[in-house]
Amino acid sequence: MTSSVDHTTPLSKTTDRAIQPGKAPTAERPWIKWVLIGIAVGYLGLVLFIPALNVFVQAFSQGVQPFFANLVERDFLFAVKLTLLIALIAVPLNTVFGLCAAWAIARNQFPGRTLLLSIIDLPFAISPVVAGLMIVLLYGRNGWFGPFLQANDIRIIFAVPGMVLATAFVTMPFVAREVIPVMEEAGIDQEEAAKTLGAMTGRRFGESPYPIFAGDYSTG
Repeated sequence: MTSSVDHTTPLSKTTDRAIQPGKAPTAERPWIKWVLIGIAVGYLGLVLFIPALNVFVQAFSQGVQPFFANLVERDFLFAVKLTLLIALIAVPLNTVFGLCAAWAIARNQFPGRTLLLSIIDLPFAISPVVAGLMIVLLYGRNGWFGPFLQANDIRIIFAVPGMVLATAFVTMPFVAREVIPVMEEAGIDQEEAAKTLGAMTGRRFGESPYPIFAGDYSTG
């Protein structure tokens, strides 16, 4: 009679084989998780929560009436108008640039595509202080374009155009970076179908891809 041989490996032997000699399995330490959470919360408290709380404390330190009285001050109203004006100029500029860049990057492969992506991500890597310094070095009195601007009495620095440039540069990546992944994932099937049916470019954009990334565009 031939005896059957069991070729199955017991679970205990497999476990022993998986554990190398001298490398005992490390037990999970619960306190490490709480230490990391405490460090994260403490850091956020120092750089975000405490400064934000201090703003409210200082604003209402003398009561609610002085706070509302400052809302009708001339300086405050001018700051609000200036902020709205800059936003009304910078947001459409970044919207047009972001959608065009996202369309070109997501729908085409061309030389310089990686460079264009790097330029779009540049404001994420550069501090706003450095961006302001670059604008001063370009458009300041002693900058590259300073003599020309001064000769033609054109003010960029310490004026609305300089503020618009700084705001547009800092917020440039948001629309493009929100829309590019969605357009790449959606593909071009719907656009090709619309093109086959004779739709113009503007109509293909409005009816095919735009409803897909409208939410991401709004987020950007």
